[in-house]
Amino acid sequence: MLRWSGAAAALVAGAARAQAPAWPNRPVRLIIPSIAGSPWDPMARHLADRLAQKFGQPFVVDNRGGATGLIGMDLVAKATDGHTLGVMFMPHALLPALHARMPYDTLGDLAPVAQTQWTYNVLVTRPSMGVDSVRALVDKVRANPGKFSYSSGGNGSPAHVMGESFKQLTGTYILHVPYRGPVAALQDLVGGQSDLMFASVAAAVPHVQSGRLKALAVTSREPLEALPGVPTFAAQGFANFDVRDWAGIVASRSVPADRIGPLNEAIVQALAEPGVPERFARMGTYLHTGSAEQFQALIRAELPKWAEVVRRAGIRLE
Repeated sequence: MLRWSGAAAALVAGAARAQAPAWPNRPVRLIIPSIAGSPWDPMARHLADRLAQKFGQPFVVDNRGGATGLIGMDLVAKATDGHTLGVMFMPHALLPALHARMPYDTLGDLAPVAQTQWTYNVLVTRPSMGVDSVRALVDKVRANPGKFSYSSGGNGSPAHVMGESFKQLTGTYILHVPYRGPVAALQDLVGGQSDLMFASVAAAVPHVQSGRLKALAVTSREPLEALPGVPTFAAQGFANFDVRDWAGIVASRSVPADRIGPLNEAIVQALAEPGVPERFARMGTYLHTGSAEQFQALIRAELPKWAEVVRRAGIRLE
């Protein structure tokens, strides 16, 4: 029977570590499952730059939009190269409820690395609607059932989910008009083709400042620095309307499990750099990090929560 001394065991373990290939040993692909210019782009590009400096390999941002993020996240889930990461955001928690047959397992095929942010939206209307509060909007919609519409970046998008949640809360009927992405939806709202929208703060701010859109309420619990003077839903008597969009980094299961910890640590450090939280706050994005296990717990909790919203609202893929 062979007996290993502590010194011999340590020597073998050290040799094994020395022979293990470095990671990353080639460029890492960071997939954003949305078109360029989406609300998640600034965060992903900031991280790509910092992670490249940390690990000594390029982190290449790859926008893969379509199907409310399903196409891009499927690429992450099925990657076998060991060098693919992805940005997961709140709509991915709805996809299992929207698709009878998902091409991947959200919990089984993806390895959570770190949450990066909470992102808030703002309810905006065209100024010609003539309302200056959420209550005034609700009263007008109730008095004119079926007359008004709200736009979104597509079925299952954050704007769609928020719109349906708002209708459920207020007992109103507003026609949903889906677009191919939030940019097109916001452009048509500005152009008068729709009446209101739950838009990302970063995208809405220029239109609000120019007077092309009227901001009625932000979806955050506290007022936002990016939209001073715009009240929350709670401040207007809608305390139960508290919707937060989130995002974070996940890895394909082909990424070595022992690299998740160093990746998490590098992401947390990158988002804590001086001036970074303030810069993103001005865009309506509030940084929030934690352990990989905490991000996994968030995803696990969000799946049944949004499945219930989808069921109650009768959201269907058109």
